[in-house]
Amino acid sequence: MSNKIDYQHVYLYMDDSGKISKYEDYAVFAGIVFKNNSQKSKFTNMYRNIIRNIKCSYCVEEKKSCDKKCPEVKACGIEPQHRRQIVNLSKEYTTFGVVTYNKNLYSHIINDKGAKGRFVEYSQRRVIKSTIQYLIRNGELNPSLPIYLHVNIDQMPTKSNGYYNLKEGLTEELRHGIVNFNYAKQFKPIVYSDLVVDVSYRDSKLTPAIQMADILANTVRRSFVFNNNWFDTYDYLTKKCRFDILIKLP
Repeated sequence: MSNKIDYQHVYLYMDDSGKISKYEDYAVFAGIVFKNNSQKSKFTNMYRNIIRNIKCSYCVEEKKSCDKKCPEVKACGIEPQHRRQIVNLSKEYTTFGVVTYNKNLYSHIINDKGAKGRFVEYSQRRVIKSTIQYLIRNGELNPSLPIYLHVNIDQMPTKSNGYYNLKEGLTEELRHGIVNFNYAKQFKPIVYSDLVVDVSYRDSKLTPAIQMADILANTVRRSFVFNNNWFDTYDYLTKKCRFDILIKLP
């Protein structure tokens, strides 16, 4: 008799744009979700096909000396028509974002590296939890059956003065619920069966879904910087770009 657990697998890929800083207005995390490996493989093939068709526009090599080692197409320098192509592909999948308005943060969070790292981790947990809730509400995830959550983030240094790292914090909040003693609030669990959380930090050059997350995060931040208005920008991103989950902090 087999004891193998039949997990529901969820793959999240996430990147940031902007930093928590007194010199910037917005800090963003955004990304894309796949519900199974076949969905992820289909996306990878379609994304690579788009990049194959546009990558020569961003190469600094002369054609005669091209060594086929093309640079990664980064969000910060992408042409508008190519950005649209990539964002249009993302509309076929679940996408999410969390926007921190730095001017509303306490100064001790902005000025202290540990507190800043703790808030970054909090924002990641918030948007991941909101994404899982969205999948549950839409019937794409059963909270009473085992879940294997794969969280993939672009490589970056993080510091925290919190009590948990991201993996432990997600497990605690999703499976067991948490109590916020500062605000006397209790948050109930949203997953009622086995939960495995795996957090991996990926090289964007080797991970198409992280490249997509880079472009999504940059798109969100650029939109807020340009409009500087939550309601109009939220409307644009959810209706035109079809973001499924978009939250603001604090």
